[in-house]
Amino acid sequence: MINYLSILSDTLVLESYNKDMKTFEIIFEDKDIIVVNKPAGMPTQSSQQKKGEDLYNALKEFLNKRDQKQIYLALHHRLDAATSGLVLFCKNKHFNKAITDLFRDKKIIKKYLAIVDIQDSLTENEWTVENKLIEYRYKHFKKAKSSPKGKTALTTFKLIKKTEKSALIECFPHTGRLHQIRVHLAQAGTPIQGDFHYNKDYKNHEFKLCAYAMSFSHPRTKELIELKVECPFDLSNRENS
Repeated sequence: MINYLSILSDTLVLESYNKDMKTFEIIFEDKDIIVVNKPAGMPTQSSQQKKGEDLYNALKEFLNKRDQKQIYLALHHRLDAATSGLVLFCKNKHFNKAITDLFRDKKIIKKYLAIVDIQDSLTENEWTVENKLIEYRYKHFKKAKSSPKGKTALTTFKLIKKTEKSALIECFPHTGRLHQIRVHLAQAGTPIQGDFHYNKDYKNHEFKLCAYAMSFSHPRTKELIELKVECPFDLSNRENS
């Protein structure tokens, strides 16, 4: 087992790169794969709706300049632009299928931390939400909602700590539906702070969702890789109390 980071307060950063005031950090890299800590506010990849710097192109530009050659880079999953945290890329096209299979077979474990607004009813320390979610378009955004016509969405939540009005929650999505964590928390009456899509009491605060942990078997060596990054927010902020 390779445990590159065991505790949240001891982030291992191999390299960092600042692009247009947004800094991404390389947490793990070898000749086959690279895992990057994406900053909040940076899209994972470009889209027709949103022009500007994205993680994929910024990372490829950085690697091309650093290594003085054209680097192969493939993206297998995404985070919402507002979400920070770990993103895995493939650097060796021979392992594209192996990584695709890991995601398909749910053998890449991703965990998130979120700060949510809470009600007095939040008394459980751990709970699971399972329903069906369907995607729909609202203006120029894609959103998700419950529907019997949707696909199964399953998330386990664990209470880490709480104050009178807020809580720090660990989220483990067993499936990968659009906005799954955001919808499940909002439906439970505990919407993520700063979520302008699903928090009806939205305030212009930082969006507080971070993909802080990832574990998987390396596609070449089969060794277990476990990675974590420090969460960029906590409950000590005055606005959370």
